[in-house]
Amino acid sequence: MEADLELTTRSKLLQAGKTVFSNHGFSGGSLRQIAELAGTNIAAVNYHFGSKKELWQAVFVHLQNRLIDAIFKDEALWREMTPYERVTNTMRNYIRFCARHPELHRMTLFETIHGGEMLDWLNQQKLSLFSKKSMEWVSLAQQEGVYSDEVSAIHLHFIVTHASNSIFLLAPHIKHNFGVDVFEEEQIEKFTNAMISLFLKDNGPEAPTELFKI
Repeated sequence: MEADLELTTRSKLLQAGKTVFSNHGFSGGSLRQIAELAGTNIAAVNYHFGSKKELWQAVFVHLQNRLIDAIFKDEALWREMTPYERVTNTMRNYIRFCARHPELHRMTLFETIHGGEMLDWLNQQKLSLFSKKSMEWVSLAQQEGVYSDEVSAIHLHFIVTHASNSIFLLAPHIKHNFGVDVFEEEQIEKFTNAMISLFLKDNGPEAPTELFKI
């Protein structure tokens, strides 16, 4: 159980919902599965969340808030960082979030593939705002010489973000075929260093010209 989720019926349902929805999607996951995993009953779901849809949304918002907290964890230090250090810092925080909470991207991927009302809801959430702001940050980093300016910001945003999380989505495949547990601390650090080495150029100015805002 995560430290920020107290051992209450509601938090157990959130935790169980995160597991079931990330493994089966909104349509494939059932309230019975969630209730059984949480050690309670369907009536408890209806009492705490009102419906399966509202439980799914609550799980997503919880993970989304964790993402934003992770990205902005060191915001107070950004003013003292160079552009390269700032981008490196946020990339490290983002990759560690992906490793610790792969469920957010699994849930998003399920609904993106299948479409429907949950995807419509997703497109109205802060995750869309976050993507737009991320592209602004990428564009700024390109101007500062940290990222290559030979590709568009939108392409670079999606290449970097999906490269950052796809290895964790493919964890069972990698474990089976290569014997590597991508969730081990050593592997997370190696992967993070590889991402930084692959995408970033350490030739920006000495001080940031602008701080990230969302």
